[in-house]
Amino acid sequence: MIGTDAFCPKSGASLSDERHYDAHGRGLRAVCDDDAARAAGTTGELTGGSVRSSRSALVAYFRRCHADHAAVDPDLYGTASLLVYRLFRARETQPPDVVVWYALERRLDALGHDAEWMHAHAALRCPACHGRLRYERIGDDLTARCGVRCSPEGDHALETIRTDVVSLYDDAFPDADPLAADAVLRL
Repeated sequence: MIGTDAFCPKSGASLSDERHYDAHGRGLRAVCDDDAARAAGTTGELTGGSVRSSRSALVAYFRRCHADHAAVDPDLYGTASLLVYRLFRARETQPPDVVVWYALERRLDALGHDAEWMHAHAALRCPACHGRLRYERIGDDLTARCGVRCSPEGDHALETIRTDVVSLYDDAFPDADPLAADAVLRL
């Protein structure tokens, strides 16, 4: 993932708070020295995260985030790892991390696991340009648009993300009950 929830896209290790700016002015952060980074050999590399990370990185990020909310649960981590594997294999082209994250959240919830905590660990981005979203309240509804108005797809960011999550979920878990779009990204 990128933004405030960024992590090393190869290992899933956390990133330093300190930013290092490259020749193009991009603020990059160093991969922190932890077990995941040492195993992948990424300690100290500079990154801003990635829109699409490795499967092992997403699973490592899941474990680290879960540990902030509950006791270590090896059975849950094994289940999450298998579900992420299925989500990655569901398509020829890997979907963005945030789409995988929310499809995983919905599947874990459907299997009876507490997954509400996952919402705190993924910032939504424009599905077209991956820029920040601008939220607006229209009546009782909350909507989000691309902050830079990159395209018509960016003007319907929440709907596009919901559709992508539902599509990936249904592709990865064809035997499960179909996922309703309004059950995704409850804001």
